[in-house]
Amino acid sequence: MIGKSYFLLSLLQVGLSQEWKGDTPREVTAQEGSCVQIPCHYSYPSHLESRPGAGVWFNNENQIPEAPIAFHSKDHSHEIPRFRHRTRLSGDLKDGDCSLIINNISREDAGPYFFRIEFDSRNSYNYYPLTQLHVSDFTDKPTIFPAEIIAGKRVDVRCTFNTTCNGTAAPVLTWDTPTDVPGPVSNTVTQHGVTLTYTSVLTLIASVKHHGHTLSCRVRYPSVSSERTLVLTVQYTPQNLSITSLDMINVSSINIIEGNSAVIICSVESFPASNLMWRHLNVPMNRTSSNNELWLVILHVTSRDTGDYQCVAENEHGAVEGFITITVEYAPQNLSITSLDMINASSINIIEGNSAVIICSVESFPASNLMWRHLNVSMNRTRSNNELWLVIPHVTSRDTGDYQCMAENEHGAVEGFITITAQWRDSNVWKAGLLAAGICLSVGLSGFFIFKCVRKWSSTGRGHSAQAERVGSSTSGEQSDKSWKRDDGKAGIKSNHRVDEYQGSVYENCERGWALRNQKKDEKVLEMKSNRRVNPYTNDDLYANCDLADDSVYGNV
Repeated sequence: MIGKSYFLLSLLQVGLSQEWKGDTPREVTAQEGSCVQIPCHYSYPSHLESRPGAGVWFNNENQIPEAPIAFHSKDHSHEIPRFRHRTRLSGDLKDGDCSLIINNISREDAGPYFFRIEFDSRNSYNYYPLTQLHVSDFTDKPTIFPAEIIAGKRVDVRCTFNTTCNGTAAPVLTWDTPTDVPGPVSNTVTQHGVTLTYTSVLTLIASVKHHGHTLSCRVRYPSVSSERTLVLTVQYTPQNLSITSLDMINVSSINIIEGNSAVIICSVESFPASNLMWRHLNVPMNRTSSNNELWLVILHVTSRDTGDYQCVAENEHGAVEGFITITVEYAPQNLSITSLDMINASSINIIEGNSAVIICSVESFPASNLMWRHLNVSMNRTRSNNELWLVIPHVTSRDTGDYQCMAENEHGAVEGFITITAQWRDSNVWKAGLLAAGICLSVGLSGFFIFKCVRKWSSTGRGHSAQAERVGSSTSGEQSDKSWKRDDGKAGIKSNHRVDEYQGSVYENCERGWALRNQKKDEKVLEMKSNRRVNPYTNDDLYANCDLADDSVYGNV
């Protein structure tokens, strides 16, 4: 009997099915812990519009006695306990909306669901097809929209979460931030079609120390939650520039032996990455783009590489620079020996009694030990100083000779020489005096002999004038006797004055010359007097009668 009743009811429902229509999906998937909505729209005969009806959702394939009821619009007591207070309709049955919302989904909620409308015992209808609900793990995560974060500037970071279920336990968005970066948060909900968008905006001011830290946005349901993590990329100017060598950390200077290689590393912290450049003597050496590290390699270091090296790091937010000093250790070189008034001399002359100051200088690192030596004897020395003075307060002839300067450090040695010549202080004066004395003596003797000749000429001239008047009566024998008498007189003078040991007459040649010349001249004068009446005693050449070529004038002095 009961079987016939259900058969007749089914036939009646088929006959009326042209006015009873429903629209439900065959499958719906929900994530455990969240909520789910099973979409449902239905229609029924128009003559029932004025009559109240009850909507019922069954968690079963068929309507059978004791079938589990998930939702009952008129009497929630009919709902089985595990669905009670977790289910509701999202719309109004009068509007044909029979969509079911189940909050806090669990694995037990999986299974078939169908909707039934009941007006009375004769006007009720089950809507098919069934909807199969699947429950999976909760995997939905919120989305963080990254923003450009610049150190020290305010920025808004947005987090969103989308869902199609407007359950009684709505998702809640929260932020997990570094403890020292608190910021105000604003939350909003917007709907686009059946999609609900939950949005949370965090306002913060980040600093350089937050670069690389994490920022999390978390969505929470009553029993589950998930989060999305963002690594903060805080943009900032280059800072903490460091210059190191391969075996030293953050040094300001390094020593390198000449000939070795040098490797110096410049690194900096910045975001975005900086453009780095090495400079020496304001000349760029090498550079790199968008890299916070730059190596400087000098394969063979020389003394010319000594100096300051500058590393410059720059990005769009600022620049920073650092310095390192490279000191090249090398053997002494370019030794120079100078005096106070001469540059790089190899020899100097110093007047005896004066002081001598000689400077020896050299280029080396570390500074050299310098020493002066003379005759292989050390005179003075200095340690770790590239200059040494040699001072001789009073130069004597014993200081004449070669002086050696030696410079030495741990990498090598070099030497140089200078010759000192000590001059006699009055030697120049003596030479000048001797020359002047010679000149004066020569002039004096010349004047003396000229005077003697002139005087002799005067006396001889007067004698011959008197003789000319009596030339006819005079004989050559008398003249000869007179001449010898004069010779005897002169010899007597010589013996009295002891002029010289020479026994002959000093002016012998002059006397003989004057005698012959005056005899001829007197004869000529007499002839000229008769013709022109001129003075017969005028002499054409004062020294013509002196024959000085026969004997040396100075031989008798």
